[in-house]
Amino acid sequence: MKMKKASKIALSSLLGLTVLAGCGNGSSSSSVPYGTSGDGEVTVNLGSEPVQLASFLTTDSVSGDVLRHTIEGLVTTDEKDEVVPGMADKWEKEGSKYIFHIRDGATWSDGSAVTAQDFEFAWDQLFTLSNGGGYSETWKVYFKGVEGLYDSQKEASEGGQGLSFADAKAKAIAEVGQENFGYYAKDDKTFVVNFVADFPYALNMLGFYSFAPVQKSYYESNGGATGDKGNYGKEASTMLYNGPFVIESWKHEDNVVMVKNPNYWNADNIKLNKITWKMIKDTNATINEFENGTMDMIGLSGEPAKNYRDSGKDVKDYMDGGTWYLQYNTTRKGMANPKVRKALTLAVDVKPYIDEILMNKSEIANTLTNPVIENGAFVKYVNQTYPRPTDGNYADIKAMLEEGLKEEGLTIDQFKPAILCDVGDSALKTNAYIQSQWKQNLGIEATVDQVEFKTRIARMHSGDFDVVLAGWSPDYNDPMSFLELFVTGSGNNNGKYSNPKYDELVKQAFIESDKTKRDEMLKQLEQIIAEDMPVGPLYFRSADYITSGKLKGVERSAFRRTDLRRAYTITEEEAKQEASK
Repeated sequence: MKMKKASKIALSSLLGLTVLAGCGNGSSSSSVPYGTSGDGEVTVNLGSEPVQLASFLTTDSVSGDVLRHTIEGLVTTDEKDEVVPGMADKWEKEGSKYIFHIRDGATWSDGSAVTAQDFEFAWDQLFTLSNGGGYSETWKVYFKGVEGLYDSQKEASEGGQGLSFADAKAKAIAEVGQENFGYYAKDDKTFVVNFVADFPYALNMLGFYSFAPVQKSYYESNGGATGDKGNYGKEASTMLYNGPFVIESWKHEDNVVMVKNPNYWNADNIKLNKITWKMIKDTNATINEFENGTMDMIGLSGEPAKNYRDSGKDVKDYMDGGTWYLQYNTTRKGMANPKVRKALTLAVDVKPYIDEILMNKSEIANTLTNPVIENGAFVKYVNQTYPRPTDGNYADIKAMLEEGLKEEGLTIDQFKPAILCDVGDSALKTNAYIQSQWKQNLGIEATVDQVEFKTRIARMHSGDFDVVLAGWSPDYNDPMSFLELFVTGSGNNNGKYSNPKYDELVKQAFIESDKTKRDEMLKQLEQIIAEDMPVGPLYFRSADYITSGKLKGVERSAFRRTDLRRAYTITEEEAKQEASK
């Protein structure tokens, strides 16, 4: 997303526990500040530096928040998370084939037309192995011929014989036929997508930023997005935008400033003129800015949220779709053993963490799939409970740990895992709690390795960690948005978990059209996660947030972490009049 993720969480910053840019439908209460910016201008907290703004490479929800406002795909979503037209104003469906028609008036920020070729080029970049897109392994299985396209490049690179992307694509097209290949521009205005099956969430998935367009000539003029000369998406001036806003300036590790895009096809319905996204990691600093009227939205958690509520402020909350878990590097000694991973997970008493640190409506997680999926129906069907001690007796859990470590040739005294985390006070508090739980309940001496958000994401993708508290939010409304993460070789399978039975079940579930049979397959996947624990689910996250009195119409959901596309501002006088009604 994401984070996301995403998301798409997608992976979210750990700072999301307290300082992510929380937003809701606004408050007209005169007890919250109105800010100092002019009409139609707002300031929010992004929390961290965006990791990657080349859409086909993005995997984190911080970057996703920026892309949601600046880049638009074939379809987008409305305030109810329903799919609505984006760059395509209409489409036809023929079984598992979709034919999209690019709308007249769809342009880039330089005034040039958005074409079907822009989508084909962007998707080519997504599935170019050498680009290293984190989602490419995930998405390749959805489109006819694309798995072969991707794997031909992979086999070539491993075998040293080598097919270029162009040759691999030509081979894949020859095997399935041009009309049946996963994606192609039929002409300037027509883009065709061939899925391998009739997925009920297909349109929703295509609104994700992985599938956004990229203009080839501009991309190439900036050296592409990868390699030493790749500048695309790394500065405000090295991107073209086709969404509601364009990035006016980007001061790295400080702020991103967006202004309304006059060339956007739906510009008349965009009410905000300027959004300043700050990158503040310290909780107290964000609260001070909010109190001083220089921040219009902040996320809250723990004591600050309680204090605002106790003083009568309008603090909102919602389940943001994020499942937060301990992700283990299964290639590291000790972490390679499922008994060790399970013991580390079950030794964390989650309820006191929620009650005393988060202080919100987060819920203990007994599945990887978050209950926002299918309105909780799937999680209810799985009906799974992790055997966490409820009496404070962790003797059996410690015995499991000792057994697993013995199988790894280690003792508890020799096992000293490092917890990778972000900088910032909330991240430190969270990981200190995990440290204390492992020390108290298992006798383990763990260390904490704090790094910048961007560095954490990079180290996770490269496998440079022992364990990390991470989160994932759904990219689309189906359990597979979570369960496909841990297929062998998946770009988001950072812990390098591999289970052939799991892989085979995912493949079967992808093409199974009978919902009852498919749900049973997905349930089995959850059971394998619970047994092998490549990740240890801890909690389903609830987000608290507060907005300034002038800000209205902001949306947050499990599928859109922060959405200002329909937001607007009101004056203090208008707010007073509204409050008096």
